[in-house]
Amino acid sequence: MDNSSDSSYLQKNKGPFFAVLSSLCYGINNPMAAYGMQNGVPTIFSVVSRAVTVFIISLILAASGKLKFNIPSEVRPHVVVVSITTAIINLCYVGSINFIPVSLAAIIFFTFPIQILITTLIREKGSIKNSDILVFAVVFLGLIFVIVPDFNNINPIGILLAGISSISATFLYFAAGVASKKCHPIILGFWVHLGVIPVLLLFLILLSPAMVFTNVEILLPVLILSICYVGAYYFQMLSLKFTSVVISGLFFNTEPLLTALAAAIILDERLLMSQYLGGLLIFISLVIVSLRK
Repeated sequence: MDNSSDSSYLQKNKGPFFAVLSSLCYGINNPMAAYGMQNGVPTIFSVVSRAVTVFIISLILAASGKLKFNIPSEVRPHVVVVSITTAIINLCYVGSINFIPVSLAAIIFFTFPIQILITTLIREKGSIKNSDILVFAVVFLGLIFVIVPDFNNINPIGILLAGISSISATFLYFAAGVASKKCHPIILGFWVHLGVIPVLLLFLILLSPAMVFTNVEILLPVLILSICYVGAYYFQMLSLKFTSVVISGLFFNTEPLLTALAAAIILDERLLMSQYLGGLLIFISLVIVSLRK
Protein backbone atom coordinates (compact mmCIF):
# COMPACT_ATOMS: atom_id res chain seq x y z
CA MET A 1 0.00 0.00 0.00
CA ASP A 2 2.78 2.39 0.94
CA ASN A 3 4.76 1.43 -2.16
CA SER A 4 1.73 2.16 -4.33
CA SER A 5 1.23 5.52 -2.62
CA ASP A 6 4.90 6.44 -3.05
CA SER A 7 4.76 5.41 -6.72
CA SER A 8 1.66 7.54 -7.28
CA TYR A 9 3.28 10.52 -5.54
CA LEU A 10 6.43 10.25 -7.66
CA GLN A 11 4.39 9.85 -10.83
CA LYS A 12 2.36 13.00 -10.12
CA ASN A 13 5.45 15.02 -9.25
CA LYS A 14 7.72 13.98 -12.12
CA GLY A 15 7.25 17.32 -13.87
CA PRO A 16 8.18 19.55 -10.91
CA PHE A 17 11.05 17.18 -9.99
CA PHE A 18 12.59 17.38 -13.47
CA ALA A 19 12.05 21.18 -13.48
CA VAL A 20 14.09 21.54 -10.29
CA LEU A 21 16.83 19.26 -11.66
CA SER A 22 16.92 21.35 -14.83
CA SER A 23 17.15 24.58 -12.86
CA LEU A 24 20.08 23.14 -10.88
CA CYS A 25 21.97 22.49 -14.11
CA TYR A 26 20.98 25.80 -15.72
CA GLY A 27 22.02 27.67 -12.57
CA ILE A 28 25.66 26.81 -13.20
CA ASN A 29 25.68 27.86 -16.87
CA ASN A 30 25.86 31.67 -16.77
CA PRO A 31 28.33 31.89 -13.86
CA MET A 32 30.62 29.47 -15.71
CA ALA A 33 30.20 31.43 -18.96
CA ALA A 34 31.07 34.63 -17.08
CA TYR A 35 34.08 32.95 -15.48
CA GLY A 36 35.27 31.83 -18.90
CA MET A 37 34.72 35.36 -20.25
CA GLN A 38 36.92 36.77 -17.48
CA ASN A 39 39.65 34.40 -18.64
CA GLY A 40 39.40 35.32 -22.31
CA VAL A 41 36.71 32.94 -23.60
CA PRO A 42 33.97 34.85 -25.49
CA THR A 43 30.44 34.05 -24.30
CA ILE A 44 29.41 33.30 -27.89
CA PHE A 45 31.98 30.48 -27.91
CA SER A 46 30.43 29.06 -24.74
CA VAL A 47 26.92 28.96 -26.23
CA VAL A 48 28.21 27.37 -29.46
CA SER A 49 30.04 24.75 -27.41
CA ARG A 50 27.01 23.76 -25.35
CA ALA A 51 24.71 23.64 -28.40
CA VAL A 52 27.16 21.41 -30.28
CA THR A 53 27.51 19.18 -27.20
CA VAL A 54 23.74 18.62 -26.96
CA PHE A 55 23.54 17.95 -30.70
CA ILE A 56 26.36 15.37 -30.67
CA ILE A 57 25.12 13.59 -27.54
CA SER A 58 21.57 13.55 -28.91
CA LEU A 59 22.79 12.06 -32.18
CA ILE A 60 24.78 9.36 -30.37
CA LEU A 61 21.94 8.48 -27.98
CA ALA A 62 19.34 8.45 -30.75
CA ALA A 63 21.46 6.23 -32.98
CA SER A 64 22.46 3.83 -30.19
CA GLY A 65 18.88 3.65 -28.92
CA LYS A 66 17.54 3.22 -32.45
CA LEU A 67 15.12 6.09 -31.99
CA LYS A 68 13.18 7.40 -34.97
CA PHE A 69 14.29 10.86 -36.07
CA ASN A 70 10.93 11.63 -37.64
CA ILE A 71 8.84 14.36 -35.99
CA PRO A 72 5.04 14.24 -36.34
CA SER A 73 3.89 16.83 -38.88
CA GLU A 74 1.47 18.47 -36.45
CA VAL A 75 4.24 19.42 -34.02
CA ARG A 76 6.87 20.53 -36.54
CA PRO A 77 5.84 24.22 -36.33
CA HIS A 78 6.25 23.99 -32.54
CA VAL A 79 9.73 22.50 -32.94
CA VAL A 80 10.65 25.39 -35.26
CA VAL A 81 9.49 27.88 -32.60
CA VAL A 82 11.52 26.04 -29.94
CA SER A 83 14.58 26.16 -32.19
CA ILE A 84 14.23 29.90 -32.90
CA THR A 85 13.60 30.84 -29.27
CA THR A 86 16.44 28.59 -28.10
CA ALA A 87 18.81 30.47 -30.41
CA ILE A 88 17.56 33.83 -29.13
CA ILE A 89 17.94 32.78 -25.49
CA ASN A 90 21.43 31.44 -26.15
CA LEU A 91 22.46 34.73 -27.71
CA CYS A 92 20.61 37.18 -25.46
CA TYR A 93 20.56 35.61 -22.00
CA VAL A 94 24.17 34.49 -22.00
CA GLY A 95 25.12 37.64 -23.93
CA SER A 96 23.55 39.87 -21.26
CA ILE A 97 26.27 38.92 -18.77
CA ASN A 98 28.70 40.95 -20.87
CA PHE A 99 26.86 44.06 -19.63
CA ILE A 100 25.18 43.28 -16.29
CA PRO A 101 25.86 40.98 -13.30
CA VAL A 102 24.92 37.33 -13.69
CA SER A 103 22.51 37.47 -10.73
CA LEU A 104 20.68 40.48 -12.14
CA ALA A 105 20.36 38.82 -15.56
CA ALA A 106 18.84 35.75 -13.88
CA ILE A 107 16.31 37.81 -11.91
CA ILE A 108 15.12 39.64 -15.03
CA PHE A 109 15.05 36.46 -17.11
CA PHE A 110 12.96 34.64 -14.54
CA THR A 111 9.99 36.90 -14.83
CA PHE A 112 8.88 34.55 -17.63
CA PRO A 113 6.77 32.33 -15.32
CA ILE A 114 4.55 35.34 -14.63
CA GLN A 115 4.33 35.98 -18.39
CA ILE A 116 3.28 32.34 -18.82
CA LEU A 117 0.63 32.67 -16.12
CA ILE A 118 -0.82 35.87 -17.59
CA THR A 119 -0.87 34.37 -21.09
CA THR A 120 -2.57 31.22 -19.79
CA LEU A 121 -5.25 33.23 -18.01
CA ILE A 122 -5.94 35.23 -21.18
CA ARG A 123 -5.93 32.22 -23.50
CA GLU A 124 -8.20 30.20 -21.24
CA LYS A 125 -10.40 33.25 -20.66
CA GLY A 126 -10.06 32.77 -16.92
CA SER A 127 -10.94 35.61 -14.61
CA ILE A 128 -8.00 37.32 -12.96
CA LYS A 129 -8.57 37.43 -9.22
CA ASN A 130 -7.55 40.27 -6.92
CA SER A 131 -4.91 37.98 -5.46
CA ASP A 132 -3.44 37.50 -8.96
CA ILE A 133 -3.26 41.26 -9.45
CA LEU A 134 -1.54 41.57 -6.07
CA VAL A 135 1.06 38.98 -7.07
CA PHE A 136 1.74 40.76 -10.36
CA ALA A 137 2.07 44.08 -8.49
CA VAL A 138 4.59 42.58 -6.07
CA VAL A 139 6.62 41.17 -8.96
CA PHE A 140 6.63 44.59 -10.64
CA LEU A 141 7.73 46.18 -7.35
CA GLY A 142 10.48 43.57 -7.12
CA LEU A 143 11.71 44.51 -10.59
CA ILE A 144 11.82 48.17 -9.58
CA PHE A 145 13.96 47.27 -6.56
CA VAL A 146 16.22 45.19 -8.80
CA ILE A 147 16.79 47.74 -11.57
CA VAL A 148 16.31 51.27 -10.22
CA PRO A 149 18.67 51.48 -7.19
CA ASP A 150 21.82 51.00 -9.25
CA PHE A 151 20.45 52.10 -12.62
CA ASN A 152 23.35 54.45 -13.36
CA ASN A 153 25.74 51.51 -13.17
CA ILE A 154 23.59 49.11 -15.17
CA ASN A 155 24.05 48.93 -18.92
CA PRO A 156 20.58 49.16 -20.55
CA ILE A 157 21.78 46.81 -23.30
CA GLY A 158 22.17 44.07 -20.70
CA ILE A 159 18.68 44.77 -19.34
CA LEU A 160 17.26 44.65 -22.87
CA LEU A 161 19.00 41.38 -23.74
CA ALA A 162 17.83 39.71 -20.52
CA GLY A 163 14.29 40.99 -21.18
CA ILE A 164 14.26 39.67 -24.75
CA SER A 165 15.47 36.29 -23.55
CA SER A 166 12.71 36.22 -20.91
CA ILE A 167 10.00 36.88 -23.52
CA SER A 168 11.55 34.24 -25.77
CA ALA A 169 11.44 31.74 -22.88
CA THR A 170 7.69 32.26 -22.65
CA PHE A 171 7.23 31.37 -26.33
CA LEU A 172 9.63 28.44 -25.93
CA TYR A 173 7.66 26.98 -23.04
CA PHE A 174 4.33 27.01 -24.83
CA ALA A 175 5.82 25.47 -27.97
CA ALA A 176 7.91 22.91 -26.07
CA GLY A 177 4.88 22.05 -23.94
CA VAL A 178 3.26 20.68 -27.09
CA ALA A 179 6.34 19.21 -28.77
CA SER A 180 7.72 17.43 -25.68
CA LYS A 181 4.52 15.42 -25.22
CA LYS A 182 4.77 13.91 -28.71
CA CYS A 183 8.54 13.75 -29.25
CA HIS A 184 11.33 12.08 -27.32
CA PRO A 185 13.56 14.66 -25.55
CA ILE A 186 16.62 13.26 -27.32
CA ILE A 187 15.03 13.72 -30.74
CA LEU A 188 13.97 17.24 -29.79
CA GLY A 189 17.52 17.97 -28.67
CA PHE A 190 18.82 16.78 -32.04
CA TRP A 191 16.47 18.78 -34.29
CA VAL A 192 16.31 21.93 -32.18
CA HIS A 193 20.08 22.28 -31.94
CA LEU A 194 20.57 21.31 -35.57
CA GLY A 195 18.65 24.50 -36.33
CA VAL A 196 20.37 26.52 -33.59
CA ILE A 197 24.01 25.72 -34.37
CA PRO A 198 24.28 27.49 -37.79
CA VAL A 199 22.88 30.70 -36.28
CA LEU A 200 25.28 30.58 -33.35
CA LEU A 201 28.24 29.79 -35.62
CA LEU A 202 27.38 32.82 -37.75
CA PHE A 203 27.45 35.07 -34.68
CA LEU A 204 30.69 33.42 -33.54
CA ILE A 205 32.32 34.31 -36.86
CA LEU A 206 30.96 37.86 -36.74
CA LEU A 207 31.78 38.58 -33.09
CA SER A 208 35.00 36.60 -32.58
CA PRO A 209 36.65 36.14 -35.98
CA ALA A 210 40.23 35.98 -34.67
CA MET A 211 39.68 33.79 -31.62
CA VAL A 212 42.81 31.88 -30.53
CA PHE A 213 43.33 29.86 -27.33
CA THR A 214 46.90 29.39 -26.19
CA ASN A 215 45.95 27.79 -22.87
CA VAL A 216 43.60 24.81 -23.05
CA GLU A 217 42.90 25.02 -19.30
CA ILE A 218 40.79 28.15 -19.77
CA LEU A 219 38.28 25.99 -21.66
CA LEU A 220 37.46 23.95 -18.53
CA PRO A 221 34.52 26.24 -17.55
CA VAL A 222 33.13 25.81 -21.08
CA LEU A 223 33.33 22.03 -20.72
CA ILE A 224 31.54 22.13 -17.36
CA LEU A 225 28.73 24.41 -18.58
CA SER A 226 28.30 22.32 -21.74
CA ILE A 227 27.83 19.13 -19.72
CA CYS A 228 25.44 20.90 -17.35
CA TYR A 229 23.49 22.26 -20.32
CA VAL A 230 22.91 18.73 -21.64
CA GLY A 231 21.29 17.72 -18.37
CA ALA A 232 19.42 21.03 -18.10
CA TYR A 233 17.91 20.69 -21.57
CA TYR A 234 16.80 17.06 -21.26
CA PHE A 235 15.36 17.60 -17.77
CA GLN A 236 13.50 20.67 -19.03
CA MET A 237 11.86 18.73 -21.85
CA LEU A 238 11.00 15.89 -19.48
CA SER A 239 9.42 18.37 -17.07
CA LEU A 240 7.19 19.73 -19.83
CA LYS A 241 6.33 16.18 -20.87
CA PHE A 242 4.94 15.31 -17.43
CA THR A 243 3.33 18.55 -16.29
CA SER A 244 1.75 21.76 -17.55
CA VAL A 245 3.65 24.74 -18.89
CA VAL A 246 2.54 26.86 -15.91
CA ILE A 247 3.69 24.40 -13.25
CA SER A 248 6.98 23.60 -14.98
CA GLY A 249 7.80 27.29 -15.39
CA LEU A 250 6.95 28.12 -11.81
CA PHE A 251 9.15 25.36 -10.40
CA PHE A 252 12.04 26.87 -12.32
CA ASN A 253 11.97 29.71 -9.79
CA THR A 254 14.74 27.97 -7.92
CA GLU A 255 17.19 28.90 -10.67
CA PRO A 256 17.67 32.63 -9.92
CA LEU A 257 18.67 31.78 -6.36
CA LEU A 258 20.94 28.97 -7.53
CA THR A 259 22.47 31.24 -10.16
CA ALA A 260 23.06 33.98 -7.57
CA LEU A 261 24.65 31.44 -5.23
CA ALA A 262 26.87 30.06 -7.99
CA ALA A 263 27.82 33.61 -9.05
CA ALA A 264 28.75 34.47 -5.46
CA ILE A 265 30.94 31.37 -5.16
CA ILE A 266 32.49 31.34 -8.63
CA LEU A 267 32.67 35.06 -9.41
CA ASP A 268 32.53 36.64 -5.94
CA GLU A 269 29.62 38.65 -7.33
CA ARG A 270 27.40 40.68 -5.01
CA LEU A 271 24.27 42.71 -5.65
CA LEU A 272 22.96 45.62 -3.58
CA MET A 273 20.76 44.70 -0.62
CA SER A 274 17.77 46.34 -2.31
CA GLN A 275 18.36 44.18 -5.39
CA TYR A 276 18.41 41.02 -3.29
CA LEU A 277 15.16 42.25 -1.70
CA GLY A 278 13.64 42.72 -5.17
CA GLY A 279 14.72 39.23 -6.21
CA LEU A 280 13.25 37.81 -2.99
CA LEU A 281 9.91 39.55 -3.64
CA ILE A 282 9.77 38.07 -7.13
CA PHE A 283 10.70 34.61 -5.87
CA ILE A 284 8.15 34.62 -3.02
CA SER A 285 5.40 35.81 -5.36
CA LEU A 286 6.09 33.03 -7.82
CA VAL A 287 6.23 30.41 -5.08
CA ILE A 288 2.82 31.59 -3.79
CA VAL A 289 1.38 31.27 -7.28
CA SER A 290 2.90 27.82 -7.74
CA LEU A 291 1.40 26.61 -4.45
CA ARG A 292 -2.02 27.89 -5.49
CA LYS A 293 -1.74 26.06 -8.79
